[in-house]
Amino acid sequence: MPGAGRRRRFKVGAMVAALAMVWSASATAVAADASGGQEAASVERDIQPADLMIANRRIYTMRAEVFGSSPGERAEVAEERIHELAAKGGALAVSTRPLPEGTAVLVDGKVAFRVLQGDVAVDSDETPAGVAADAVHNLQLALDEIREARDARALLPAIGYSLLATVLLVAALWSVYRGYRWAVRRTHAFVEKRFATKLPGWAGHALGEAVVAGLFTLPVKLASILFVVLAIYQWVGFVLSRFPYTRPWGEALAENMLQALGNFGEAILKAVPGLLFVVLIFALTRIVVRTVRAFFDGVQKGRIALGLVDETTARPTGQLFITGIWILALVAAYPYIPGSGSEAFKGIGVFVGLMMSIGASGVVNQAVSGLMLMYTKALRPGEFVKIGETEGTVLSVGFVTTRIETLRHEEVNIPNAIIVSSVTRNYSRLAGAGGLWLATTVTIGYDTPWRQVQRLLELAADRTEGISRDPAPRVRQTALQDFYVEYTLLVNVADPLQRLVVLDRLHANIQDAFNEFGVQIMSPNYEADPETPKIVPREKWFEPPASR
Repeated sequence: MPGAGRRRRFKVGAMVAALAMVWSASATAVAADASGGQEAASVERDIQPADLMIANRRIYTMRAEVFGSSPGERAEVAEERIHELAAKGGALAVSTRPLPEGTAVLVDGKVAFRVLQGDVAVDSDETPAGVAADAVHNLQLALDEIREARDARALLPAIGYSLLATVLLVAALWSVYRGYRWAVRRTHAFVEKRFATKLPGWAGHALGEAVVAGLFTLPVKLASILFVVLAIYQWVGFVLSRFPYTRPWGEALAENMLQALGNFGEAILKAVPGLLFVVLIFALTRIVVRTVRAFFDGVQKGRIALGLVDETTARPTGQLFITGIWILALVAAYPYIPGSGSEAFKGIGVFVGLMMSIGASGVVNQAVSGLMLMYTKALRPGEFVKIGETEGTVLSVGFVTTRIETLRHEEVNIPNAIIVSSVTRNYSRLAGAGGLWLATTVTIGYDTPWRQVQRLLELAADRTEGISRDPAPRVRQTALQDFYVEYTLLVNVADPLQRLVVLDRLHANIQDAFNEFGVQIMSPNYEADPETPKIVPREKWFEPPASR
């Protein structure tokens, strides 16, 4: 039955079609799942870009992963493909052909590699076509250089130019060396002729003619070194650019030089406003400092009266103000100094702060002690004082030490912290209101009338030059000891600087007076009375080698 057969065939076809649709849908779903898994895997993996390099020249950067091949694997395949095409010879003409997924780059009509959408950097405004155009240009240069490297005749000019550049470099270096030697000789002769007799003594001994000449030749030396470095750099770049295989390196050296010069110029332009502001700050600070210095100079010379500061404290007070002003100026100018925000400046700041924190404690202690001495006016330059075992005239009171000139013409520097913690005797402070009182002590036995001893001491004082008669010398019985009486003679001296000289004369006259009248001085101590008094008769006062 034909009708029944047709119906049976129709049912079988319908079933086959249904099964085909089901299988197609399942395959599509599986493919979709696989594709989604691959995309997820590619996102999860960190895909590293790779540069396609031909003849040491970068063609372009591959970033996309294709059918499981990483950018590095794609670059290796493309490099092998290009070398195969270049080995076949031919025109080696590079062209492009658009593709749905990007752009194909062809060499002599054959595909070398593809530039895909994924090869474009995400954060750039480039397109696959633009990236492909740059790749075509770079690849054409690389292929031309490969062809040039295979032509021996094309290398002869490169060798000739390189030899010529080498000769010119040697000549330039030789000329710089001769010029530097000539400049050094002329500078030494100039310094020896003009500055040998004009340098201060300390500069001549500390530096010397050779060091001074070296300072003058330093700019010439730096300029010569800079010229030599630049000449060698340019020679290396020029020679590398002559040969196809090293030409990319030479071009990179030239680009780096231009980029460095550009960055240097840009940095200078950016630093100019800050430098101008720094110059303005220090110019204003200098004006303020000059005004402050002139003011305190007037106070020191007595032209300006200031209640809290007198002539002796005007100079250190002015130095304190000037130091504070400069510190404030430096703090204000620091943010505008070029490079102040760099890590190097931060490291220097930390190092300086650490050194100051470690070593400034003693200096601060001495400086504070110096300020105490200055503003309490315990010591003043020109006063005769005694600090501990040191006795002399105050030369200066500084922030750290005080300088004293002793009677032996010695200069002694005493740290201020020691002076603050010691007992200081000032012989000059009250001398103007009544002179300086000196005391000397003798011990005389009880068998000598005290009135005689008193008159002998007064007689010795009258014979001593430098002792004031008004007020008159005074004698006091200060102690009654076991074997003798202690007498103290007080005399007044107008000039504190003559203290030791007057005491020397007074002691000599006391011995002469007591010997003259046969009175024994009981110092040092004794255990029993001698048979005869221990005195020196007048006829023996000038026994040899003494003379009148």
